[in-house]
Amino acid sequence: MERKNTLAEPITPAARAAAGPRRRSARAQLLRVGRLLAIWLGGGLLALLVVAGAYTALVAHNRADFNATIYENYRIVNLPGTTELFRHEGNGRTSYGENGLVVDKVVNFDVPRLLFIGDSYVEAKQVSNPDKFTELLESEWNAAHADQPIQTLNMGLAGDDLRSYISFGPNMDKVFAPNLVFVMLKQQDLLTLIADPAPLEQWQADPSFRLAKPEKLSPIQRIISDTPFRQFFLRMLQQTQGFSKTEDSDRKTAQVELNVSGDDMLVGYEAEAAAQLAALQQIWGDRLVIIYNANVPGIGEEAAPTFTEDTFAREAAKLGIPVVNIYEPMVAAFRAHQPPRGFQNSTLGVGHFNRTGHRIITDSLLAYLQQSGAVAEVQP
Repeated sequence: MERKNTLAEPITPAARAAAGPRRRSARAQLLRVGRLLAIWLGGGLLALLVVAGAYTALVAHNRADFNATIYENYRIVNLPGTTELFRHEGNGRTSYGENGLVVDKVVNFDVPRLLFIGDSYVEAKQVSNPDKFTELLESEWNAAHADQPIQTLNMGLAGDDLRSYISFGPNMDKVFAPNLVFVMLKQQDLLTLIADPAPLEQWQADPSFRLAKPEKLSPIQRIISDTPFRQFFLRMLQQTQGFSKTEDSDRKTAQVELNVSGDDMLVGYEAEAAAQLAALQQIWGDRLVIIYNANVPGIGEEAAPTFTEDTFAREAAKLGIPVVNIYEPMVAAFRAHQPPRGFQNSTLGVGHFNRTGHRIITDSLLAYLQQSGAVAEVQP
C-alpha cells in the first residue's frame, strides 16, 4: 500500500480558509504594534521637523536670549538678526537689531536719537517694520526736515511695565544716549505699583534696586530657542490655545469690559501716580515725553469727542512732563468707522494698533515735534 506524503501536499486557499486564521502569540502582537507606533511616531516627528525647518528658514527665524547689556539678564529679548512674522493678530514682519532694538538699525550718534519705550503697543509686532509709528516718524520727519534729521530707536517689549522702565532706563541711557525719550503709558500701567508700592519705595531709597523680576527659560524652551524653531512653536501654541479654556479668555473678557468703561481708575491714588511719573522724570529729566494711550470707552461710541483731563494727565502736568495725548484722534477715527485698534482676526477696538492707529500716533508725534521745537533744541 502506497503511503501518501501529506507534508508535500500544497496548502490550498480553500484549506487555509477552512483551518481559520493562525493565532499569533501575545508577544508577537505587541512587537507588531510597537513597530507600527515607532513608524508612526518617527514619521510624524520627521514631518514636524521638516515643516518647522521650512517655516524657520523661509518665514521666521526667531531666537531669544537674556540681554546682559541693558536688562542685566532679567529680560528675555529677541537676538539681533532674527525675524518674526506675526499672524496671531495682524500680519507684520519684524526684524530685530542690537541691544534689544525692535527694528534693526545701527545707532547713529551724529543725529538726535529719539528713544521709544513701552510694552507690546510700542513693539508693534502686528505690523511690519515700515508701518510702525516709530519708523513712520523717522522717515516722514527726515523727508520734511533734511537739515534736522533724527533717528528713532524702538525698545518696546511685550509685557513690559513701569518696573522695567525704571529699573533699566539708566542702562538704555548709557547705550543709546537718547536726546528725547518717549514712554507710552496708559492708566492700567500704573496699577501694579499702586497695588504693591514696596518695590518703588526700595528703588527710591536705593536706585540700584531692580523692581523687575527675572525671567527664566526652561530646558526645553532653551533647546527650542537655540535651534532656532522658537517662532514656529510659538505660533503653533497660539493656534492651539483656542481649543482649551485658559485664563487668557477671562483676561480678554475683562479687557473688553474695561474698554467699555471710561472711568478714571487713578482717582484716590494721585500721590502714587505722581510718584511713578516722578521716578521716570528722575531718570530722564526734561528729555522725557509721555505718549498717553488714554482709554477710549465703548470703541468710540460712548466716548466724548474731546478729552477731559483725568488724574494721569493732571499729575503729569503738575510735574511739567510733556504729554502727547492720542485720545481725541483715536475717538475721531472710531467715529469715522476707521477703527485704529484690532484686526480681522481680533476683537474690534480691543486689539493692538493697526495701520490706522500707527498713522494717528505718527501724526500726533509729528505735530508735537513741530510745535515744541524739541528736535531743534537737541541738534548736535
